[in-house]
Amino acid sequence: MQATRSALAAAVCALAALALTSAGGAQIVTRGDSQPSWSPDGKQIAFVRLVGSNLELYVMKADGSSQHALTHGSPDHVDPAWSPDGKSIAYSRLVESHGQTLGGQVYSVPAGGGAQHRLTSGAGGYDELLGWSPDGKQIAFERLQGGIGSVWVTASTGGAQRRLTPSAEDDDYLAAWSPDGKKLAFDRTATNAFGDVFVMNADGTGTRAIAKTSADETDARWSPDGKKIAFMSDRTRHYEIYVTPASGGAAREVTHTAGGARNPAWSPNGAKLAYQTYVGGQWQVGVVSAGGGGARTLTSSSGDNTNPSWSPDSKKIVFESTRDSESAIYVMNADGSGQKRVS
Repeated sequence: MQATRSALAAAVCALAALALTSAGGAQIVTRGDSQPSWSPDGKQIAFVRLVGSNLELYVMKADGSSQHALTHGSPDHVDPAWSPDGKSIAYSRLVESHGQTLGGQVYSVPAGGGAQHRLTSGAGGYDELLGWSPDGKQIAFERLQGGIGSVWVTASTGGAQRRLTPSAEDDDYLAAWSPDGKKLAFDRTATNAFGDVFVMNADGTGTRAIAKTSADETDARWSPDGKKIAFMSDRTRHYEIYVTPASGGAAREVTHTAGGARNPAWSPNGAKLAYQTYVGGQWQVGVVSAGGGGARTLTSSSGDNTNPSWSPDSKKIVFESTRDSESAIYVMNADGSGQKRVS
């Protein structure tokens, strides 16, 4: 089973009219706040909000106050990502109709509000933001054409766009920059095959497999020191989180859940991984030591708790939850205490 691409999955989850199916039946979500993203200084959170029939970018203080929109009106705006200096937010601007994505480009907007700036053309398909380079000078994005994805980069101010993965047959997506900006990890799905995790140099050379088995390997995330890569794989009967040396070697399964684990997120201090796990018919947020062991489920509410992300000081976790019959942003301490709705 191939993992769903990030922007489309998150956009669907945020839609207010969706019915989220659980073991207890269909839960109707009447509002959508999703995709929380901490600012580099930890003082603000960017997120996506459903306004009417459109998905808009919002920013608020970390305590939930001073919420304000950065985008207004059609089309949909998703995947907010702060620039390393905290001055700008890049995002994917998607045009959708009846659940189908018709096109898209990558844009940026000043974090305090202002004019939107288009960074990519979306030529011949649609572009989806993957992330800023650590020095803030480049943007990585996926270009999807004819159902096949490829990894591209462009200057963070826009301009020439350069393709890094040239194969016309392999589907390349979900790329992530290494902390030093010298490499990118990405997912590759060959024709009629499952996904594998690869690493390449930032100029597209030196591509090599890091996790390649008969199972689906996906969603690679670099450790803060750049020495390890976490990813999820369905080598067992469902997805679990694995960690492998970035230089290559055997991968270690660090979660051992009853219902599966997804969306690994390193704590900035590198000590732990947050993830979402399926428990009793609901998605819950869990944490585990980066070396494995000490796994804990931090949430236990009704509704789904997903998309965990750490504050820059590793002391808090932001996530989205449908516990109140609507998708909203919550913040909790890293040990699961003090869960508070902030949107």
